[in-house]
Amino acid sequence: MKKMVSSIAASAILLGGILPVDDSAHAKEKKMTMTFDVISDIQGDLRDFDHVLQDINEENSNSEALIINGDITPRGYDFEYQAVQDVLDKNPHPENVWYSIGNHEFYVPKWKNPQTLAQSSWPNGTTEEELFDNFYEFSGEDKVYHQKEINGYPFLFLGTEKYMKYHDPKLWDEVYMSDEQLDWLKENLKHYSKQDENKPIFVFSHHVLPDSISGSKQNPYMNDYLKVDKLLDILKDYPQVVFFTSHTHWDLNLPDWAGKKKVKGGDKRGLTVVNTGGIETGWMSAGPDGGEKVAPDGGAFKQGLRLQVYGNDVVIQANDYQHDKVIKKLGIHNGKIEQLPPDVQADDDNNVLVNATPYMEYAVGKQKNWRDFDPENPPTFPGNQTVYVRHKGEMNLEDGKPIMVKFKK
Repeated sequence: MKKMVSSIAASAILLGGILPVDDSAHAKEKKMTMTFDVISDIQGDLRDFDHVLQDINEENSNSEALIINGDITPRGYDFEYQAVQDVLDKNPHPENVWYSIGNHEFYVPKWKNPQTLAQSSWPNGTTEEELFDNFYEFSGEDKVYHQKEINGYPFLFLGTEKYMKYHDPKLWDEVYMSDEQLDWLKENLKHYSKQDENKPIFVFSHHVLPDSISGSKQNPYMNDYLKVDKLLDILKDYPQVVFFTSHTHWDLNLPDWAGKKKVKGGDKRGLTVVNTGGIETGWMSAGPDGGEKVAPDGGAFKQGLRLQVYGNDVVIQANDYQHDKVIKKLGIHNGKIEQLPPDVQADDDNNVLVNATPYMEYAVGKQKNWRDFDPENPPTFPGNQTVYVRHKGEMNLEDGKPIMVKFKK
């Protein structure tokens, strides 16, 4: 991926790794204390996985961890895990590679053999224990929930402890968390919060929280967790939590790619929830009645996240590896989030905006009367004009901070 940064941050990053993080009233400069990368949903797309590892090494060689947030494999066969390991072994990558378990890690029982789909005869002799053992052997974990730490920053991983189809023929991919796992999460959040109530806590779970981000208000992503109320009751008091979900493969360009999930009775700031994109095949909504269809990029789709941590502040960068660009950035400060200004410039020869997308809006002269940007019919700005451009927000994410662009011809 080519290095492309928003104009507001470019000089700061180039001058020693310092980034301004907005505090609504003024900007504070802080040195970066940690960086790591998050991807998900490889699902057998090893060529794109290889590409992404090369990009991460080229653009973020100091990355301290790579998180693969579920759907590591297409079906969960041991040889599919080995294929992922082979790609890792042949590429430079962060020293720490950590995993969440996804629903695709449980799809072996749908197959009579690796070449023959036989869903009607599920589970085709495969035991639930075998599927968990394959994940444990590959990941080096002994449970689907586990804790890691870098420089005092916690990384908490959640996962289903049962593949529910084995326990209820009416169910498939729903997430089952035992009381033990939920208590473990509660104790870890309490522990790290006592150490520093403003220090970010990074939580990873493959599945989507309802009414949070892209796709979470429509089928098939509204009922991913069997004990969602208990889970949210634990998370609700921790605005420093950054909760990463995957599973949808939905576009990080979307104006609800991240947001604040607020729970009744909890901290009014809510917890931050962020979509991780995906490596294998992009999907999108099929319409207001739910369902999905393949996104325009289709199989070429490959997106993920880069995180830069500045003390207690975080910048999340959404990356488009296919088109070699940074899509957008989200700043987190004291439990509050803000979309940072887009990387948009003025083309003074043609009087048009460069790098604007249909997920942005603009205002001429003053920051009011915002209009959607239409790349099929782009506006022109002849003469001496000032234009403001920002990322649009939706659902649980507000419109972003604008960038000021000046036209002179």
